[in-house]
Amino acid sequence: MKDFTVEELNFLCILRGIDRKDTISNIVEATPYIADENVRKIGERLLVTLEAMTDAEYNDISFDEAFEE
Repeated sequence: MKDFTVEELNFLCILRGIDRKDTISNIVEATPYIADENVRKIGERLLVTLEAMTDAEYNDISFDEAFEE
């Protein structure tokens, strides 16, 4: 499974959909409206990662870790 940074997990938590494809769609829709270049780059990196992973790998992501640090 992919190790995500805290920033990536937080981004995923905000735009998380009902499944991997829905999450990808949410990120694609939101990215043009993100003014901060660093945050936009996080979204772009996540798109590449999410598109490369399987649905099973996505389902194994522990979203609880985003708030541990």
